[in-house]
Amino acid sequence: MATTASPHHVRIQSAFEGFWPDRIPICEQAFASSVASEILGRPVWTGSTDVHYAEACAYLAGDQAHHEFLDRLLADTVALARHFDFDVLHLPWRHTVRPTRRVDEYRILYGDPEGSDWRIYNYDPESRTYGLSQSARGPMAVEEVVQTIRTQFRQLDRGDSGQMDELRARAQREYGNEFVVAGSGGMAVPMEPGWLEATVVDPKLVGEYIDLQIDRVLASILAQYEHGIKLINGGGDFAFNDGPVYSPEFFRQVMLPRWKRVFEFCRDLGVYYVMRSDGDLWPVADDLFGDGQPHAYYEVDYDAGMRFDRLRARFPELVLIGNVSCDLLRRGTPDQVARRTRECIEAAGPRVVAASSNSIMHGTPPANVEALYEAAKGYRPSRNGNSAAVWV
Repeated sequence: MATTASPHHVRIQSAFEGFWPDRIPICEQAFASSVASEILGRPVWTGSTDVHYAEACAYLAGDQAHHEFLDRLLADTVALARHFDFDVLHLPWRHTVRPTRRVDEYRILYGDPEGSDWRIYNYDPESRTYGLSQSARGPMAVEEVVQTIRTQFRQLDRGDSGQMDELRARAQREYGNEFVVAGSGGMAVPMEPGWLEATVVDPKLVGEYIDLQIDRVLASILAQYEHGIKLINGGGDFAFNDGPVYSPEFFRQVMLPRWKRVFEFCRDLGVYYVMRSDGDLWPVADDLFGDGQPHAYYEVDYDAGMRFDRLRARFPELVLIGNVSCDLLRRGTPDQVARRTRECIEAAGPRVVAASSNSIMHGTPPANVEALYEAAKGYRPSRNGNSAAVWV
């Protein structure tokens, strides 16, 4: 647990409590290894799905190689955070399933090839992406979804307790006095046709499936809190640029009560909960942010119409994170990125953390990345504000 109030801790608590800190806090939940390597001047692993491929290769090379990979992954992530003076230390998204064997240089098999649930993932070195390319089964029809949920009910051990991810526990133990180490804890209805059809055919059953997730999420959040984690980077994608993937009625009747259970648990515990989803959330915004009241909203999708000025006018207490478009970061100029960053801060401050709208993607010019963070660090409010809070 952090025992000192580092500047990073003070900035984040200031943003969440509504005070202007010494400078605008900054973070990035995912940062492409290719861009980080160019910035740091050496090959590093920091984020994107190429990390999944690298970890799969390390698994196949043996336990010692995998341990060494995790050591490097954490060291590289910390080096990047120190380079930019990030206030929050986000660990890379990982694919932690141990693979079965290599098919060829870029294809890796998971599961039993003689069984009914094997999968092959493929790495594309040009795009630096790693994803599912072949599997024993395709997307489930709604009948299969319903049967899957019922099977999980029968098999679930409701006494299953949450466990702290070992790498996150190590990050908190070794770097928790320096950074605000972000935890994790989200839930979602899978964004697949059969699952989305089930939200119409049997919404009550889908709600019971979400309840299974909540039991684990709350246990996990508690375990992280006991290790000193005070910020949970949670949520779960449920929208595209044209709106949520399920109806506002389903959200209001099924998802909202369950989200409120998570938000209220975190408030009672003294943990900040960050709700995340790309896409246009306006059709459910009043329910989610007005009634639900999470502490913060990340992945605020500028290109889908989620703008800081409108959000701040509607939800004055909500901490807003991101909103600098990933497309602008990839295609714009440093001046355009800096201007957008300042506009976002001016619209949302002091309850604001500067970041991209989702992640620093492969192909993003380093000059644009630097423009985002330097604009945030150099910003000074044009109005008088209260002094910074104290991390407790």
